Amino acid sequence: MMIAQRLALLTAFLTVVLIGVGVYVRATGSGLGCPDWPTCHGQVVPPGHREALIEFSHRFVASVVGLLVIAVAVLAWKHYRHVPFIVWVATATVPLVGFQGLLGAITVVRELPPEIVATHLVTAMVVLSCEIAVFVAMYMEDPAHGEQLRRMVEGPRIVGRWALVSILWLTAVFWIGGYMAESGAATACEGWPLCNGSVLPAAEDQEITHMVHRYIAGAFLFLLIPLLVLAWKKRDELAWARPFAIVLGVLYTAQVLVGALNVWYTFPDELTVSHTVLAASIWFALSAAVALTYYAPAAESHARGLSKAGATA
Repeated sequence: MMIAQRLALLTAFLTVVLIGVGVYVRATGSGLGCPDWPTCHGQVVPPGHREALIEFSHRFVASVVGLLVIAVAVLAWKHYRHVPFIVWVATATVPLVGFQGLLGAITVVRELPPEIVATHLVTAMVVLSCEIAVFVAMYMEDPAHGEQLRRMVEGPRIVGRWALVSILWLTAVFWIGGYMAESGAATACEGWPLCNGSVLPAAEDQEITHMVHRYIAGAFLFLLIPLLVLAWKKRDELAWARPFAIVLGVLYTAQVLVGALNVWYTFPDELTVSHTVLAASIWFALSAAVALTYYAPAAESHARGLSKAGATA
């Protein structure tokens, strides 16, 4: 069981790494470093030039993540067959990763259409949420975590509800951000927080796309602040609320700073990658909060079912 938990957690972390590598591919202009798929310039081993190696590194990490997702599903069936949630989420993640790979192939064959690139990114975030949910469920089902488990799951659900709404909002932020970056709109606005000296964009598609991303990313603050306040207020009732609030607050502050620096320094590769990795880390924290809030251990769910059956008998 412990191996399965560690593998699920490792897969989640490597998914964040994969997202970072994917952003590095785009930032360096290496998206067509391998113009064919699944080979690279018709070869299994890529040629030695920089763009091909960078693009192929993304495919390599994606392959590792795909194999790990399959391994987690196998271990779920082996050790957690009595827990339907774990089995089916772990299993469903396998074709989801396959769909992710298909989107990657379409991205290359169609020469990086922005809408496919954006959907590719959002799908990676869904895979990340699935792996986090599987890990949390596996952890909760481990008998070794008895007393600690009760302190984690017993408490108000309001924090998890706000986290869920925040994830839904972030989905739009990620999609439009991915579209903006691949469409060339990332550099349409000079300056931050203004766009070429104005609060509103000019009647030009790339400026509008860029500012829409800024607007919805900024509006995320209206979800984040209540979430942080609630988590801090409930820190004595929820064992994970205090570290969650601290980590989320630090990540968002760093995310805003890096976003501004990106614009001021015209999107250097390091800051571009950091911007998306920080956003993925925020998604990671929110997904963990949702899973900790809503997952009910199988034994607890069974006991509740028996209790209800007895009450109606």
